[in-house]
Amino acid sequence: TCIRQCPQKAKSYRKDLAEAMDSVRSGRTAVSLAPSFACLFEEWQIRRLPSALRKLGFGYVAEAAVGAEWAAVQTARHVRQHPGRLSIVSACPAVVQYIQRYRPELCGHIVPVASPMRAHGRALKAKLGADVKVVFIGPCVAKKTELQGDGEPAVDLVLTFEELLEWFNAAGIQLADSEESDFDERPPKTARLYPLEGGCLKTAALPVDYCETKHIT
Repeated sequence: TCIRQCPQKAKSYRKDLAEAMDSVRSGRTAVSLAPSFACLFEEWQIRRLPSALRKLGFGYVAEAAVGAEWAAVQTARHVRQHPGRLSIVSACPAVVQYIQRYRPELCGHIVPVASPMRAHGRALKAKLGADVKVVFIGPCVAKKTELQGDGEPAVDLVLTFEELLEWFNAAGIQLADSEESDFDERPPKTARLYPLEGGCLKTAALPVDYCETKHIT
């Protein structure tokens, strides 16, 4: 909000684009792309996006929705194991940090499950090797703070979609000039709904009826 509202444009967020460029030049790097990319690009662009990311230097191009599915399943399991207990989904770092700072009495209700970003990062490192650098790309500035985690291997860098578009522009990469190709991982279709309202519940196979009083989204 401060970044958006400041009339002097004095506020900004930390840009990690230069570090990401160095990462793809120096070694094996994988990208974890947030499922909300489908809202940013048109259908024809989406089909070319994996090729464009490989042109940037990423050796492995995957959708973070893979991690979203795991996180949703684990969240549903926790909810079912604690019937009648308040459970707050841990996917959003802004929500988690708000609770930690201003509503600490609710900290015990945060579901003890890694966010989709961290879950996917760990899965990529387990699959490709601990030396692989994982770059998460998504719409949210708050995800950058999630790098300050518990020290376990997860994600090495976080870029916003704004930074990705800057990178494409700096590298002279046009989606129209890229060939159609697939991601290296294909998540279940329901997992791609994760960033939508009620998407976490849908992916977790929990009720999404908005008249349902036990599940609030």
